Amino acid sequence: MTKRKTQPDAAPRVVDRATFDERLAKQIVREKALTRLGDTVSAARRRLPMVHVENYTFAGPDGDVTLMDLFGEHYTLLVQNFMFDPSWDEGCGSCSYAVDNLPANMDRFAEEGIAFALISEAPVDKLESWRKRRGWNHTWVSSGGTSYHQDWKWTRDDGEGYVGPVPGYSYYLLKDGEIYLTYTATARGTEAHVTLAAIMDRTCYGRQQDWEDSPDGWPQYPTYG
Repeated sequence: MTKRKTQPDAAPRVVDRATFDERLAKQIVREKALTRLGDTVSAARRRLPMVHVENYTFAGPDGDVTLMDLFGEHYTLLVQNFMFDPSWDEGCGSCSYAVDNLPANMDRFAEEGIAFALISEAPVDKLESWRKRRGWNHTWVSSGGTSYHQDWKWTRDDGEGYVGPVPGYSYYLLKDGEIYLTYTATARGTEAHVTLAAIMDRTCYGRQQDWEDSPDGWPQYPTYG
């Protein structure tokens, strides 16, 4: 049994129903304000410009696949830039967690005109091995023979000793036969793509990660442990 499956001794204090309702109502006011702020941010996102992207040719399990091919019949494409360095034998644990959080029915994406694919630098045989091990059926291609990761900084040098891939998402639009980048998300911006994180945020213990501001005695573990 993992530590997170073991019930902690600490727990919220018990109050009467009136006190609970009062405190919850105050919290809902904050959350409504956060929702309205999110709407404002989303409105600004929809007004971002876009930049042209070349039609890279990637390696897929059945041969070459272009960036345009990844759109299929759709006009928008979401790419998860999955951390998988060519020297690694396994894919990134956090990126794998994110893939596991994708909708069980990916047809929901298609219904909204959105295609989905994974892109990593590792060779196709490693990607296929990890994909099968995880039980995924998503399109996954290798950018190893291209400059894609370097051009768009999905592989970088942070200046503090880390040189390698970083996680994130790219949003593309196909317009008049050309490909454009409309938005990217990395670092904590990727959290919007992970449903379980939002659910855990609403449990009394949160994500149980060591960066969270939690009451004394609340369980906390290393974020990448």
